[in-house]
Amino acid sequence: MRKITLEQEFNARQLDIKYKDLWDRGIHLFTINDQNRDFYYSIYYVDLLFVEVVYNKLNGDILTIKSFTDKSKLMFYLREDFS
Repeated sequence: MRKITLEQEFNARQLDIKYKDLWDRGIHLFTINDQNRDFYYSIYYVDLLFVEVVYNKLNGDILTIKSFTDKSKLMFYLREDFS
């Protein structure tokens, strides 16, 4: 029997379900405005997972919602200069 992690379970959901979970149970940590690209990166904390939401700046569409547990990815967002 194969174990499914929380991260795999969250990422397997449909985008609209992830969006609903994000707004119902998520805690917004921070948002980064990438000056070099047309994206906003928002990081949330949902159900013991960090969740990355990538928005298109031009039209406001959500491109992806993906969870991660790797703390080094979180530290990348905190340290990187996006200007």
